[in-house]
Amino acid sequence: MSSRQSAAPFVIGRRGALALPWAIGVAALGGGCRSRGIAFEYDGGRAFSREERAAIERCAEGAVAEVRPLLPALATRLVLRVSAGTDVIPETGETATAYPPDAVAWVVDATREGAVIATARAQLRFTLFHELHHLVRDAALPRRSLLDHVVAEGLATAFERDSAGAKPAWGEYPEGAARWVKELEALPPKVDVSLWLYGRHPDGRRWVGLRAGTYLADRATRALGKTAAELVTTPTSAILEAAARAPG
Repeated sequence: MSSRQSAAPFVIGRRGALALPWAIGVAALGGGCRSRGIAFEYDGGRAFSREERAAIERCAEGAVAEVRPLLPALATRLVLRVSAGTDVIPETGETATAYPPDAVAWVVDATREGAVIATARAQLRFTLFHELHHLVRDAALPRRSLLDHVVAEGLATAFERDSAGAKPAWGEYPEGAARWVKELEALPPKVDVSLWLYGRHPDGRRWVGLRAGTYLADRATRALGKTAAELVTTPTSAILEAAARAPG
């Protein structure tokens, strides 16, 4: 999930914490291969077995093949950078970060036996639907405000739900989600984006920005009669305007 809020760009990891731009060069990677328009790069800090790599690459190739017809502006050549780590989404055992225009970094918790293959099969397809939506949107519309982040995350979440069949907890919003949107709109320009998107609010709410963003995405798609894929490069202001006039 890429964003540009200042002259020094930073990147936001999928439903996780703020992450620095990918700092591991190809020379530091444990190996790489290119298949069907995807270059796979593996962080040398943890050796991935042949079976693990095969599972990851099959899942990734299948997801990309599904996404391309839905997002024609997706880069022709993509890079998937794979590493092991424990700073992941507890519910899924993995997390990811999009680096526009063509790269996704995927981190998987490999501490449990068989976890890499199981997590790749269960989660990587959904994750890539989400992150590939970000690649297209963020390349066209760099994020500069909290609401840019909220809308981008909401559209990507709606896309992984509607097009991939995912049921992410961060895509579920309460009946009072409109109040959350007003709360986000009232925040000052310099705010902890990571807290509002991925953290837990002091009152116990989690993923406030993503859930409010999905609410906005759903209202905008109804008002405009378009899918989250078709709205991938629609500006934040237009999404907000459409959401405001949606019935109900």
